[in-house]
Amino acid sequence: MKWPSFMIKRGFLISLLCLYCIGLNAQRYPKKKILKDLKELPGFENAFIGFTLYDPIKDKVIAEQYADQYMTPASVTKLFTYEAGKSYLPDTLPALEYVIKGDSLIFWSTGYPLTLHPGHPDSTVIDFLAESNKNLFYWPRPIEDERFGPGWGWDDYAGYYGAEKSLFPIYGNSIEVIIDSENRTYSTSPIYTGLRFTQSDSIGKRAKVSRDEFWNEFEIQYKELQDSDSITTDTLVRPFRYSNQLFLDLLGKASNKKIRHINDFERPNQFKTLNGVPSDSLYKWMLQPSDNLFAEQILMMVSGTLSDTLSTGRGILQDVGEVITHSHFTLKEKLIWKDGSGLSRYNMFKPNEIKDLLKSLDLNKMTELLPQGQKSGTLDEWYSPNVYAKTGTLSNNHSLAGYLRTDKGKTLIFVLMANHYTASTTTIRESFGIILEKIIKGF
Repeated sequence: MKWPSFMIKRGFLISLLCLYCIGLNAQRYPKKKILKDLKELPGFENAFIGFTLYDPIKDKVIAEQYADQYMTPASVTKLFTYEAGKSYLPDTLPALEYVIKGDSLIFWSTGYPLTLHPGHPDSTVIDFLAESNKNLFYWPRPIEDERFGPGWGWDDYAGYYGAEKSLFPIYGNSIEVIIDSENRTYSTSPIYTGLRFTQSDSIGKRAKVSRDEFWNEFEIQYKELQDSDSITTDTLVRPFRYSNQLFLDLLGKASNKKIRHINDFERPNQFKTLNGVPSDSLYKWMLQPSDNLFAEQILMMVSGTLSDTLSTGRGILQDVGEVITHSHFTLKEKLIWKDGSGLSRYNMFKPNEIKDLLKSLDLNKMTELLPQGQKSGTLDEWYSPNVYAKTGTLSNNHSLAGYLRTDKGKTLIFVLMANHYTASTTTIRESFGIILEKIIKGF
């Protein structure tokens, strides 16, 4: 039997249409499959996984799991710190405030964290003081914060990420040590007699700098060099123990000025401001490498805009109060927010609260400030370049929240939070990557 030509053509078109539909279905990533992956991907089996995927154009939640449950955000907290800074701090950050009285210049802190910072050195304050022909007096304005925030680990002092919060940071409240293991020598910046160093008799697999918790006494350990080692020097940054006297000594030495301490003073209603760097620069330096000191100091700077007292808690209360009152973004309940950096395990945010914050922020601005997959910050070795997101990691907790661009040109908001897992964080990140890649290709 010979089929009519029009039926052959029709059958061919139907076959093409079926193949096209199969292709579409193969590419799609339906909600059912997303939820299945959230339960079965490696590392997720015994973990608590919060998730939300949201289309801001359609104002539609595509898929979610435990999106209204409180979870530990870790450094994703810095997104809220950014929002606070953006809402209250000027486009150019105040480096210090001062008044001139006769032959005296009295200055005080704003919480500005960049003065002589090893990673982003800013000499604005130093140059200003060095060029002044006045007698210099430093007033330590009131501060409510301790060196560490509530819920921080007691041993955070030992890590590069654990620089102490303070009234007037200098050198990032850290010391940079260059260790030459080949010649058994070292150098430091800053050089200051109050920072004391000894050399360990033992040799380790890696160069190391350790510090007494309460004193600025450091021990250097050189590393054992192998024949194949081409790098014989290591640069390590470690926090020092901050004090007002240490600050004054370092500031005076850097500016080559005698700086006196004054207590009998109140912040006047009228004063002058010395400007530092653009605020967006600090926000980018906070978000991309996830700098904890910058995050903490931003909240203290926020509190200083309305009071003479620097306080992380007041900065948070001010921002949360404004959020509830003026609805910067939808917030059904008060945030459980305890610090700027996310080092505190007392912070608890819901995936939907983070999603609502991301929804309220300017997308173009955030793609400039956030880490980008394979290109910058904490994502430089992870995920697709289509991903712009903030990471957060504490022991057994890892989160990722931000924006992604799909192969079809859509921009979606996502929040992934893994709490209380027993697998390695690398395994969790790899499973996050599987989900993100499927979303990129499936939407």
